[in-house]
Amino acid sequence: MYMYMKESGKSGYALFDLDQTIVPWDTQLLFCNFVLKREPLRRLHVLVLIPFLPFTKVLGAGGMKRVFLNYLALMDEETLDAYAREFVDEIFPSGMYEDVLEIVKEHKDAGRLTILNSASPEVWVKYLAQKMGFDHYYGTRLEVDGRVRFFPDILGGNNKGAVKLGRMRPHFPEEWEDGEVLEGSYGYSDSHADIPMLDICEDNTMVHPTAKLLEYGERKGWSVVKPVRPTKSKFSFAVACFRQALGLY
Repeated sequence: MYMYMKESGKSGYALFDLDQTIVPWDTQLLFCNFVLKREPLRRLHVLVLIPFLPFTKVLGAGGMKRVFLNYLALMDEETLDAYAREFVDEIFPSGMYEDVLEIVKEHKDAGRLTILNSASPEVWVKYLAQKMGFDHYYGTRLEVDGRVRFFPDILGGNNKGAVKLGRMRPHFPEEWEDGEVLEGSYGYSDSHADIPMLDICEDNTMVHPTAKLLEYGERKGWSVVKPVRPTKSKFSFAVACFRQALGLY
């Protein structure tokens, strides 16, 4: 295990996922809802999305993300940035898990290096990270050159799993090798997709974990927290997500 820190004044690490870990929703759907309410004609993106749904497994999470993001097609970069800022102002902090925000603050006060690492686009992840006072943030990077293109390119891969680890690597000790546990490190996530990130942490907390993550984490002795959700059941959650995708939430 390694304790040496590249960044002076910091001791230990606190690594956080975002969607359904700090925010009780997928912020990709929340931001879609936010945009579609302001530009209702963009709801037509669903007509492009539906034909691709049968090919979800073939396209993978990254491919489907490019398809879904067509609701932003042809939006200019300045408008997109303005929406991202306004969106973050709208959901912070009332639209987030208060208990988890307090945990973030505790790690900051303890002097740990805090990193927000999300599969959602950095377009708004960066502003959420700033609001919460994270030292660093990472998200999926979209190629936006003046305007958002149809099926926008993802730079450096979809920010999940091993990609997340690669993005954080510059903050770890030079002698650190993949898979080794960082001393004084804490991890937080809801998803089994984050197991590579959690496995390098000494102490992990699962937030409303998926069944796969719960099964894995229980074998490891990881903690579970279940802050109050805005919906009462999986069905009501699914309905809310569907409405968000249409800008009707």
